[in-house]
Amino acid sequence: MLRNHTTKRPSFLSGVGILTLSSLTVKVIGLFYRIPLLNYLGTEGMGYFNTAYELYALFCVISTAGLPVAMSVLIAAFEAEGNTRDAGRVFRVSLALFAGVGGVGTLLLWGLSAPFAALLGSPLSAACMRAISPTVFLICLSSAFRGYFQGRRSMLPTAISQVMEAAGKLFLGLAFAGLALSRGESLPAAAAYAVLGLTVGTALSVVYLLCHKTLTDRHAPLPAVSADGEARPILKPLLATAIPVTVSAGVISLTKCIDLALILRRLQAVGYTASEATALYGCYSTLAVPVFNILPSLTTSVALSATPALSAALREGKAGIPALKKTAASALGVTLLLAFPAALGISVFAEDILALLFRGQPEAVAQATPWLSCLGLSVPAACLTTVTGAMLQAAGKAHKPIISMLLGVGAKTVTAYILLGREGWGMAGAPVSSLLCDTVIVVCNLIFIARYAPDMLPTLRGGLSTVALPAGMAVGAVTLTKLLRSLLGWQTVTPLHTIATVVCVACFYGAGMLIVLLLGKQLPTDKKKETNHEQAHQRTA
Repeated sequence: MLRNHTTKRPSFLSGVGILTLSSLTVKVIGLFYRIPLLNYLGTEGMGYFNTAYELYALFCVISTAGLPVAMSVLIAAFEAEGNTRDAGRVFRVSLALFAGVGGVGTLLLWGLSAPFAALLGSPLSAACMRAISPTVFLICLSSAFRGYFQGRRSMLPTAISQVMEAAGKLFLGLAFAGLALSRGESLPAAAAYAVLGLTVGTALSVVYLLCHKTLTDRHAPLPAVSADGEARPILKPLLATAIPVTVSAGVISLTKCIDLALILRRLQAVGYTASEATALYGCYSTLAVPVFNILPSLTTSVALSATPALSAALREGKAGIPALKKTAASALGVTLLLAFPAALGISVFAEDILALLFRGQPEAVAQATPWLSCLGLSVPAACLTTVTGAMLQAAGKAHKPIISMLLGVGAKTVTAYILLGREGWGMAGAPVSSLLCDTVIVVCNLIFIARYAPDMLPTLRGGLSTVALPAGMAVGAVTLTKLLRSLLGWQTVTPLHTIATVVCVACFYGAGMLIVLLLGKQLPTDKKKETNHEQAHQRTA
């Protein structure tokens, strides 16, 4: 049977640390997977690969984004009460629901692959869509097990399964792509073979999760959901929690599909062939976007840590306001502390970063450099999107981020449509529209927070320091690094120069923040002394 609820569980922060490490590992594997794959397939082949992957991601978000979260919340609640029977019922009902949703998703993606590919403006990517379609079903099964383990505060199985998927994509995907090219297959077919690596890797992760649950809960078999109505009381709270999260995540994934469809169709409308448009999209989505995505994906751990702390402070009413302000300020401060140097570093040294990662693709690097420079400016807003959304969820306003995202997607769609078809802009319209989208979302979220949870926002003075301090230090670090590069005569882009540049920016930025921190420690002490002196003077008077 399930373990007793009195069993010691891993701490919340240890779980966040495990997931953060696995997320970083998956991102690094994904980035380095694309480097040799780009050498195999070129930008055109990567365009077919990424077209299928973005549509698959949309199906996965719709199928799994909210359900694992809702499932873990219900299981955690039942186990906290010692109700292991209902916790087991949640898993069985969820597994059946996940399997049904995943099966439908797989059939839709397989059967409608050709219409979907034509709708997105890349008909030759249909083979990739069929190759990746079984993964929708497999990832749904995997998500059911992950939700179960997360509900019991065991994050390690989730982390291991995520790394297994990424490793399968890396090793098997490259092996399958190489095999296809050695047999003389076309680029669309080779891209489909590369996609199979993810499918096989996901299947292996499902087998691992099943074995892990069987070994840890040997006396808890997986019986079919009974017909006595046990599903009905579980489904209602499950869906009530899952739907807002699913819609919110679905809007984000939909944004990427809008990017894809607009880029391919608008570029063809202004004179590019389908192959040329696919190659441009492949370059953008393979070189620029993965580098940009690394930091925003890591801020999820900040949001995960902040949400329960903010919720707990809000439940305490007026007594919890100091803790509420401190937690919110820390979440925003840590996010911007990391985001500003990353944003400026990526924007200013985009060519160096891409040349280091994609040394064998000088033409693609030259194309993607201005796009990555523009995307770099989006890093702070993209990071704050996750954190401010979590703040609204903690305040009980989970539907408000959906409104913000819809407004951001609307602004992105209009901007991308106009700029992609304008002479002199072309692909540059994609990163500019992304910058506008993230900015609109953050501004709207902050407006909602100011209205519904104003105590989460710092004072005007505190807000200015939260933004100005890391921004100023980042500007100083990047400026000093550029000056040092000029004095040393680093005119050419080499791996050594790039690594040294990153180290210099980090050292200058870290040293500046350390100096400010040491100086800041003296200020409260002095102020406290002054306050005590004034109070003593008043008592004497």
